[in-house]
Amino acid sequence: MKVYQYKSPIGRFLIKPQANGRWGLWFKDDLLGSYHSAMAAADDVYMQATGDYDWDSLDGVDIPTDISEWEVVAR
Repeated sequence: MKVYQYKSPIGRFLIKPQANGRWGLWFKDDLLGSYHSAMAAADDVYMQATGDYDWDSLDGVDIPTDISEWEVVAR
């Protein structure tokens, strides 16, 4: 399975498969959430609804609008 990366101005996001078949959204070293799809996790990053205050309140950032804009770092 793929692992996706987005290097934001304040830290790296990873979206990785979990053993339970879901997708984990990681920011720095913290697991922010578990999602039914990688796209759902990427959407929370885009909407700045991750639960991480520093990210969610950041203004003026060019954020990928779709998982296809994230870098694939593993297959």
